[in-house]
Amino acid sequence: MAPKRKPEEAQVQSVARTLRILETLAAEGELGLTELAERVGMHKSTLFRFMRTFSELGYARRDGDTERFSLTLKVFELGSSVYARVDLVKLASPVLARLSATTEETVHLAILDGNQLVYLSKIESPRALRVAMQSGVGLTAPAYCTGLGKVLLAFADTRVLDSYLAGCDFVHYTENTLSDRLHLLAELQVIRNRGWAVDNEEHEYGVRCVAAPVRSGTGAVAAALSVSGPTIRLTPDRVDIMRELVCEAAKEISRLLGYVPANHEPTGRRRPAARNHRGRGA
Repeated sequence: MAPKRKPEEAQVQSVARTLRILETLAAEGELGLTELAERVGMHKSTLFRFMRTFSELGYARRDGDTERFSLTLKVFELGSSVYARVDLVKLASPVLARLSATTEETVHLAILDGNQLVYLSKIESPRALRVAMQSGVGLTAPAYCTGLGKVLLAFADTRVLDSYLAGCDFVHYTENTLSDRLHLLAELQVIRNRGWAVDNEEHEYGVRCVAAPVRSGTGAVAAALSVSGPTIRLTPDRVDIMRELVCEAAKEISRLLGYVPANHEPTGRRRPAARNHRGRGA
């Protein structure tokens, strides 16, 4: 009798089988169950369960006439998403480097992935006194209490925002953390109107951040760019300077992605306005 596999070994084998099936279909385009079973080295009954799951999840389809399996565009969308991120970082890197050299503060580029902010790029401040943020490429952070996250939520599709709000726990990180849905929605409206965001010690004490949106060629906000620094150095007056620099850098990256701005869009320049309920740069 063959030794019984450990649960983790079975899981690893399932992942390997999944990838083998996807790679085979990607290479061949379309295969019947018998052909595919031979190519991937699986029993037809086992393979059929895999293919039924792929079909239910929208990653594969079975032709009703030929009964042959093929991959759907959903798989292509996954690859395109990864490629777009790599391309974004590559295009943005020179702009991020110039912004870092000009401001001498920590620079971030991030996207919204599900309900989390994900950092795509980070350049640390060269100064001896700099913020010790819990950030890094590939790491995540809450969106509702960070400058980057608030920008991404402000310009997100309504369905994306609704989904985010439905699952947001609003953890209280500091006394400045936005505490509920209504306060966040009010803040997001301000950000949409003026085109940039401020994180005033909302996620970490001693850290102030200025963020602006990066748009793709379609006009959708694809990412957010920020400059972060210690509050002792990023005073309200210096925030004004950072805001101009961050907004201009974000626009430059947007242009590299093929975006052509409309005349009526916010410029990132300060407009006379009443301050919000906690003075978070509104």
